[in-house]
Amino acid sequence: MPPPLHFKQAETEQEFEQIHDLLYRIFVVEIPRYADPGTGFLVDKYHEKNRYFIALRGERVCGVVAVHGEAPFSVAEMLDDPDVLLRLCPRLLEARILAVEPGERPGVAFAGLTRLVYDDACRRGFRYLAITGLAARQEMYRRIGFRPLGAAKLRGQEHFVPMLLDLEDVPKRVRRYADRRRRAAAGQE
Repeated sequence: MPPPLHFKQAETEQEFEQIHDLLYRIFVVEIPRYADPGTGFLVDKYHEKNRYFIALRGERVCGVVAVHGEAPFSVAEMLDDPDVLLRLCPRLLEARILAVEPGERPGVAFAGLTRLVYDDACRRGFRYLAITGLAARQEMYRRIGFRPLGAAKLRGQEHFVPMLLDLEDVPKRVRRYADRRRRAAAGQE
């Protein structure tokens, strides 16, 4: 029986090495959004200002999402009018590079990571969450409460859509579902 998932903010050198490896496997190999740096790992361009939340199975990082609340925001590159984001500052948090290992995708990793981002955003006083979401997964993002900020644009070999979530408008059913999945992952259900 595999160990249960554990969710936390990344802290150790070992966790960061695993994050860079996971980002490479997802965003260079599986969803070729970034060019291959030739190193076998991928460091996010905003690494120095990111806060990373991870899903761990034992000591193995199997999911990650990065957030930051400082301009410039990568989602601005997707907008015809990037100043729209500046009007939301300082209450805008950007979530980047959500990556979950394929074997963990049908499970609780996504819900647990999403809940960490939501809790962090609310605790630090952010009102909006910006992302660039895969165009192929727009229905999932809409169910969570995200709304498009512009048209889909090609990045690498996939189309991505700039999106915004008003954290005060997260559907209650989404909050309940995320709470239930987080408790299940923690072995509390």
